[in-house]
Amino acid sequence: MLNVPATVSTPDPVGLPRRLGAMLYDALLLLAIWMVLGLVFVLIGEATGHALIPVQFVVNLLAAWAFFTWFWTRTGQTLGMQAWNIQLLDEAGARVNAKQATLRYLVALAQWLAILLGIYLARQHGALVTAGATALLLVGLGLSLAHPRRAMLHDWLSGTMLVRVEGQAGPDTGR
Repeated sequence: MLNVPATVSTPDPVGLPRRLGAMLYDALLLLAIWMVLGLVFVLIGEATGHALIPVQFVVNLLAAWAFFTWFWTRTGQTLGMQAWNIQLLDEAGARVNAKQATLRYLVALAQWLAILLGIYLARQHGALVTAGATALLLVGLGLSLAHPRRAMLHDWLSGTMLVRVEGQAGPDTGR
């Protein structure tokens, strides 16, 4: 039996549409952070005469890691997860630790990089590679359907789970 917090309405799996909604919300927030970092790198490049694109790429990945790890280890919810009423917990129903959050981030990042590599290779090599990349993506999604809690690979390997929570409290009305 899961030790699920009182705010959790059900330990049932979180569906793919809800996950994607939270991901899109968080992607917009992360894009804003990356835009600010990009401005800093443009200013540095203008001042030094050197484009630091590889350094900027690494800094962007570190900023994303810090963003997700900070939220996941403190409340179990990024802002997107709060909007979609989902929370990240470990398999015992407790808060996620930094090691689990880092592993979850790295595995998810590897999955996204594999998808981007597949898209790149498909554009370079045509239909056969497109079919192979699509098949790999479908296998990844299919594996999550086979898992009892519908865990994605990054949840399964990091020992975490997403659960639905009751609706978040609205803004204070001053009462």
